[in-house]
Amino acid sequence: MTEQEIINYYEDCDIDYRLVWQIDSNFSLHYGYYDADHRHHKAAVLNMNRVLAEKARVNQGDKILDAGCGVGGSCLWLAEHYDVQCTGINISEYQLGKARKLAKKKNLDSRINYQARSYLDTGFEDNTFDVVWGMESVCYAENKKEFLEEAYRILKPGGRVAVADGFLNDINPEERYEGMLRDWLDGWAVPNLWGQERFKKDLSDIGFKNINFTDGSKNVVPSSHRMWVVSQLGKRVKGIAEFLRIRNKVQNKNVTAAELQYPLLMSGAWNYGIFVAEK
Repeated sequence: MTEQEIINYYEDCDIDYRLVWQIDSNFSLHYGYYDADHRHHKAAVLNMNRVLAEKARVNQGDKILDAGCGVGGSCLWLAEHYDVQCTGINISEYQLGKARKLAKKKNLDSRINYQARSYLDTGFEDNTFDVVWGMESVCYAENKKEFLEEAYRILKPGGRVAVADGFLNDINPEERYEGMLRDWLDGWAVPNLWGQERFKKDLSDIGFKNINFTDGSKNVVPSSHRMWVVSQLGKRVKGIAEFLRIRNKVQNKNVTAAELQYPLLMSGAWNYGIFVAEK
């Protein structure tokens, strides 16, 4: 996947995220983390920020880099709930424009700085950040190790990298799912997923320590199922909609991806994981 293909995907599918994921109210594009206290869509989506922040041990005064910040939801949540300074970077000017407007609307623009940069080559000085935050964004790096190497470089000693994302089952992989996995990832403009064990090894090889992994697959099942339900409606009309030029191929592939990710999750072909490691 090229950067432009990823940018085009999010611009073309913005309408889907607004209608299905309600990003105009939760400002987030990621899965929700459901638990006993967060049983509804918006609450669970916002709760994912809390879970990652707690596991990353976000502290007052931290400087946080949101690597692949989307429309700025995590930065907004962190600035509202912690006394921190957030820098959000993104390759999409379209999403950055939305993020800046939201920060200003919520009077948080003095604590959040958004910039157009790649998280593979940020341009920031060594030892700049306390936390590098990757909320379902690291999957868009073709080589995840390059992201981790850059994160290590810009983290202060004792700083943490925190990644919530999908990971292939590289412990008991099954070849029969390869075609479905490829169609799913193509639909979301994701070049590939690393396996859990491969990602852990990369962290260790780079020099990260105190590596912790949490399997949150069960907690994201309601989000996954929500997408599947909507996809069943979408796939009935996507051919007609494309013929009438109401929707394009990128948007229709998004429907296919939303359908496939659920059975693949339930089959164990991939899991939803949270990695936190310390420099």
